[in-house]
Amino acid sequence: MQACPYCQTPMRNTYSRGLVRDECGACGAAWFEEEMLARVVGAPTLTAVFEQAKGRPGRCKGCEASLQYVPGCPSCGRQAPTCPTCGAAPLPEVELRDVAVDVCGKCRGVALDAEELARLQKAAEPEPRPEPPPTADFEHEYEDRRSLNLLPRVLIGDEPACVTCGRRMDARYGFVWEERLYCGSCAPEGSAPYTDELTKAQPSETYGRRARHLNNSAAESAVVWLLSKIFK
Repeated sequence: MQACPYCQTPMRNTYSRGLVRDECGACGAAWFEEEMLARVVGAPTLTAVFEQAKGRPGRCKGCEASLQYVPGCPSCGRQAPTCPTCGAAPLPEVELRDVAVDVCGKCRGVALDAEELARLQKAAEPEPRPEPPPTADFEHEYEDRRSLNLLPRVLIGDEPACVTCGRRMDARYGFVWEERLYCGSCAPEGSAPYTDELTKAQPSETYGRRARHLNNSAAESAVVWLLSKIFK
């Protein structure tokens, strides 16, 4: 078992909210490996955090003193935040979504105390998904919006990614809801399969005629995307 980055108590491996992490039963701190935390905040965001950490000082968890090149705080004597994998100390402190965290660029891991962990979890929670329109009137509404050229559209950047989980993907296998792109796992009920018609995303006519079967269509598209990745 690895030692807590802050109090050196042996941590236990836990599984919570779909994520594996090491957690300290004494102080509530947690240690995340890059792959796990990237699922919450997105890989590009986490990569930027590791880049920002280069050359940055650490911070004592006892007296908040800035620490540079020392394994212990010269002011209060407390051990500096330490990497549980390689033992590097002090760990540089950077901000991740406005939350101060301690990171190890060598082991690609992130340490958070109990308060920081709670704040990051709250900041990473997705916004409530919008409710789909009533099924009975959807076909008529679709035709009205189509005639007025008001169909949902979305601009696709150089690296399309789901707005909820941040996962990069081929836009052809995405879904559109209120001008935003989602992956098959995160797509709200009632989303339209992405098409490149008119160089924008909009529901196809087939989708308009089969509005009552959107859930099955989304599931089938997600399976097609998965198989294409396995057998490409």
